[in-house]
Amino acid sequence: MTKIKTSGMSKQRLLRIDDHINRNYLDTEKLTGALTAIYRNGRLAHYSALGLMDREQNKPVLWDTIYRIYSMTKPIVSAMALILMEQGRLHLYDPIAKFIPGFKQTDILDSNGNQTPANSSITVDHLLTHRSGLSYGFLPGCPVGKLYQEHNLAEDGNRSLAEYIDILSTLPIAFEPGSRWHYSCSTDVLARIIEIALDESLDKILQHYLFEPLGMHETGFFVADENMSRLMPMYGKSLDQILDDPFSTPPLKQRDCDSAYPALKDAMTTRGGHGLFSTAKDYLEFALMTRHGKTQSGRTLISRKMLEFAWHNRLPTTLIPIAVGPLPSPGYGWNLLGRVMVNPGDAIHLTGVGEGGWAGAAGTYYWVDRTEDFVGIVMTQHLGNVSPMRNNIQSAAYQAIE
Repeated sequence: MTKIKTSGMSKQRLLRIDDHINRNYLDTEKLTGALTAIYRNGRLAHYSALGLMDREQNKPVLWDTIYRIYSMTKPIVSAMALILMEQGRLHLYDPIAKFIPGFKQTDILDSNGNQTPANSSITVDHLLTHRSGLSYGFLPGCPVGKLYQEHNLAEDGNRSLAEYIDILSTLPIAFEPGSRWHYSCSTDVLARIIEIALDESLDKILQHYLFEPLGMHETGFFVADENMSRLMPMYGKSLDQILDDPFSTPPLKQRDCDSAYPALKDAMTTRGGHGLFSTAKDYLEFALMTRHGKTQSGRTLISRKMLEFAWHNRLPTTLIPIAVGPLPSPGYGWNLLGRVMVNPGDAIHLTGVGEGGWAGAAGTYYWVDRTEDFVGIVMTQHLGNVSPMRNNIQSAAYQAIE
């Protein structure tokens, strides 16, 4: 007799995910709506779409709701870099100046405003692991961040990726390459290198190598006119509010983010660190692929050995745990795709050795636990939300494993 395969998860315990979202975020009007999808052992074990995608128009969150996924763009671009590494077009040890000459000589800007030449070159490895010396304008206490703000790097969505990286290459960096983990626009530079290596635009590259074979038909750098009604409006804080007080919780309010994150095709701007639009269904396909490198139909996109190589933590113990600004992630290091749990004894929520993934600025989040064959997706649209929601949902999912 053939044994029927089950998810190995308690349906009753999985309902704690919905209860947590309703009780702590929807009932208290901290969010308008959220979607969660939990996959385990070859099955969709749990799915819930709660609340409203647009409360002004009373439109519910649905399975096909489209989201700005912000930094969940990064793992997709990093996966594309793995494909180029397999093809021999890209190497971890390549200095990025090989592709972008503006980075041939970089200076380090210290907190006193002094600039000194860096002793080593930024490499592709540094970009993939956020040890490049680059930064973000919204991160506190970083001298180069002010220069990013002056050049409007984050908020100008009209510049091409090439123009953006050309400006970035003229600015100093924050520290000696390789010496620190510091969240940054490194993946934007990586995206530009991918374009140069293949002599093609990033949107077409990702479409050919990842989105088409994975069936991610609603993922890209713009939203088609006929699908705009499914794009969830953005709620939350403005960039100025985030910089002024990252822990504030102002009343829910829609935010216009089109200038920095345009949705229409005629305004499309590719990036590497953010910029993609996607659905929960589409992103789940990508997350599932990162377990073993194959589509659900069995087509290999990334070899098993390359993925095994990529999932290893690459940070020395002195750089663990990672922290984005004032927000540490205890127990986590970084691999070639994103965060990875290396010290569960330091973790502050349920996890497992080797669990990894990443998040987006508007509250999107995913995890992959290859040992448990366990993947989770969380989707909402709320900028500047520093609540523990993502950690609590992950814990609620793990506690349902039987």
